[in-house]
Amino acid sequence: MNALKATWKYGRFFLFPAMSLVALILFFVGGPVITAFAVFMAAFIFLGDLFFGKDEGTYTYKQAWIFYPLQYTSQVVCALTVMMFAWLLGYYATGNDPFGFGGFVQSLTGYDLLAANAQNTIWEMLGALGLAAIAATNASIIVGHELTHRTENPVAVFMGRLGEAFGMFTLFSIRHPYGHHTLVCTPADPATSIRGENYYHFLVRSTLGQYKMTWDLEKERLNRMGENHLSYKNRAIRGWLMEAAVAVFFMAAAGFVGLLGYLAIGFIARNALELANYMEHHGLVRVPTEPMHVRHAWNCNNRMSNWFLCAINRHAHHHADASVEFWNLKPLVHEAPHAPAGYTTTFFYALIPPLWFKKISPLLLEWDRNMASEAERRLAAEQNVKSGVSYLENETYGYSREELLRGSQPPPDCSLLPA
Repeated sequence: MNALKATWKYGRFFLFPAMSLVALILFFVGGPVITAFAVFMAAFIFLGDLFFGKDEGTYTYKQAWIFYPLQYTSQVVCALTVMMFAWLLGYYATGNDPFGFGGFVQSLTGYDLLAANAQNTIWEMLGALGLAAIAATNASIIVGHELTHRTENPVAVFMGRLGEAFGMFTLFSIRHPYGHHTLVCTPADPATSIRGENYYHFLVRSTLGQYKMTWDLEKERLNRMGENHLSYKNRAIRGWLMEAAVAVFFMAAAGFVGLLGYLAIGFIARNALELANYMEHHGLVRVPTEPMHVRHAWNCNNRMSNWFLCAINRHAHHHADASVEFWNLKPLVHEAPHAPAGYTTTFFYALIPPLWFKKISPLLLEWDRNMASEAERRLAAEQNVKSGVSYLENETYGYSREELLRGSQPPPDCSLLPA
């Protein structure tokens, strides 16, 4: 019993990789079990988010070293799941055995992988796409996010970027720790959504802005070093070459259909990240020259979010001190503002703008009144009057509406970024 408790205590943060391992096995089994498991996963995550309650505990881990092997194993499992999806897609689209893998498995084990997957339909392939996208999302923006924050550990960063390549997300390892964490809650951060901005507008603005910021960060870094920013020393270029290698693998497996499959995985992973970006700091403001505090992120202590997201839902502590590893993040029950629900439910709200604004607006006004500094309250009032949200636009906190509409501060630029 003690062994089971210890296994759960350490392993509960890795439910996505565990489910990706099940998905990988089911890709070998083939048939309706693939779609059935995809539907089960979706239902389990959504219903668990609604009914599993909160976890506001703080824990001690005497064997914390084990989290790194678990993360590295997670990255490998998720990468293999995505690669096996490429094989499934190739076999389904062409009728051929990509890379001779089915023949290899049969010669090695006697198991007929080709026969097992011969009856796959479009429904099995859609289920497999969903499972592969979950694996890629975990590798790129959940475990990959945690690993690429460990900038002092080259192995961790490499494993993080490896996982990010399978979700078309290697820019994350540059733009996120060196850009977002410095500029969050200011107009210079493309990944901070403002009051009144709906998710779909934010998705386009944030995506384009993050690519630009990634390139600008690397160009500035290499120029300071006296290096050519168009060289292989540019981490953005190296990351995009990693993504190109994965794209070539998909095309070798399934041709043009394979490329579409990889793009679909990237699209799903991109939306998962941008939904998180959208809600994690929505409408929160910060004076650019002031430090980040726990009040500058929407926190969430939802139990299911904690299990599936490597505790990144404890977002306020993460932004207050990004050096803290995920298992040591505190719940900050009273110190930080809290999101309207768990991550899955909040994502659903965000996809329906009127519902999102109805849920978040009262929380924003509460933040303005109880947590914001006076300078932040002024910035919040500027966003309120420009938001177009009826619940917000009349909240000026005593400032002149005309003056607020003119604005008081130009957006800061990348000169705020660390050298």
